[in-house]
Amino acid sequence: MKNIAIITAGGNGSRLQNKTKKQFLEISGKPLIFWTIEVFVNHPEIDEIIVSLPPDEQKWQKKILAEFPKITFVEGGKERQDSVFNALKKCPVDTDFVLIHDGVRPFVSAKEISQLLIKVTTEKAVIPISKIKNTVKQIERGKIVKTVSRENLVNALTPQVFDFNLIFDCHKKAKNNFTDDAAILEHFDYSVAVLECSSKNFKITEPFDLEIAKYILGDK
Repeated sequence: MKNIAIITAGGNGSRLQNKTKKQFLEISGKPLIFWTIEVFVNHPEIDEIIVSLPPDEQKWQKKILAEFPKITFVEGGKERQDSVFNALKKCPVDTDFVLIHDGVRPFVSAKEISQLLIKVTTEKAVIPISKIKNTVKQIERGKIVKTVSRENLVNALTPQVFDFNLIFDCHKKAKNNFTDDAAILEHFDYSVAVLECSSKNFKITEPFDLEIAKYILGDK
């Protein structure tokens, strides 16, 4: 089987309020995106890695290639969905499964990747999830209107893993801007399986997330 990892790193990271895009911020001597790429480069079941980067980041292409010579790049689009579609078009025609991962999630484990790859062979679409820990409230106009049961609610993580032809065909037909790739399959009434994974696989979005990442990676 041929497994291709798509790593999306085309965003601007505006919520971190930093001049440097968050995927390129240095933690313990390495840019954040390097930590993420390493997980997939070192995984024996990943055959190729495609990274989407902002179109104005050619210098980072050179830096990444100096560390990881076999990486393939695509231009990031206006939305995440555009970046993923650009990467899907770059996949070899004999690709069996694709793993679509956020470039600012450096803490997915090799074991979880292997478990997802096992499950996708029978399910065709599977995403990692973690349980919601806090009580969930619905609000309107600054007031609580409802407490929402957590029983059937989860956090969606990445890498989301799909049969290549299935996700590619759905991306070709998708018109709306979806927040993740599983949502595209849901829109077209395909079932998506889940695998409960560690909440350590969080997305670095806000300054506090970055501080946690620094602590985990030893940059205290």
